[in-house]
Amino acid sequence: MNSFVVCCSILLLPCVLCHMPTLYEFCSHVVANGNASLARCDSSQCQGRPGKRGNEGIRGLPGIKGERGEPGTAEHLEERMRKLEDSFLKSQKFMKNMLNSEICYMGVKNRYIIPDSQITASSFDGPSYQAYYGRLDNVDRSGGKYAVWIPGRSAIGEWHQVYFKAPKPIGGIVTQGRARNDNWVRSFKISYGNSTSAMITIQENGSDKIFTGNNDRRTKVTNMFPNVIICRYIRVYPQTWYGHMCMRLEYIDGMCHGLL
Repeated sequence: MNSFVVCCSILLLPCVLCHMPTLYEFCSHVVANGNASLARCDSSQCQGRPGKRGNEGIRGLPGIKGERGEPGTAEHLEERMRKLEDSFLKSQKFMKNMLNSEICYMGVKNRYIIPDSQITASSFDGPSYQAYYGRLDNVDRSGGKYAVWIPGRSAIGEWHQVYFKAPKPIGGIVTQGRARNDNWVRSFKISYGNSTSAMITIQENGSDKIFTGNNDRRTKVTNMFPNVIICRYIRVYPQTWYGHMCMRLEYIDGMCHGLL
């Protein structure tokens, strides 16, 4: 037994500079081959037990970008377009169903969105008929007697104005007459601009467009503009009326243009 250990120890000397197997593994290999003089430190035949895994090295550089794939077919493009059209039609249908909930109104009806100070007029027939009373569906505590704008005179040139502060896209207007009496505006023009010194009248076929107004006290009449306008100031100029020139109104957001 002692001579066997000495033999194996001597044979280990050539392996100092290479991968070192365990004593048992090396001597087992020598005995198995039966020729100690030809023993060599061959890692493929005499490999020690694997050591512990080292720390992960630094991540290498990104690889080369692969080749571009083949272009899609026209059939796939048409399918995507069809899905987009279907999605748009569903969204449009949803918006149309929501219009009765006043989702498109711009806030004239709501005093918290458009305060009284942002609604003015060329004139008003006393403090009970000021411009800010001309809000759609407006009915005050007295039962609606004063819930309407009435100018100081029923004549061409009078106007009702809303100031939106920042430029807003506007797509149309909703109008009503006076709630208690047979007074309403039958036709009107619309002017708009970003300053009161540069107002533009909405045109149609090269002339000022005349919008059709109301035919009774309470029915709401919606008029969409030929195109969406963007402005800070917008005015209604009544052209014809029934009884006295009276108005309640609201504007429609430009995002709803084409949905009414």
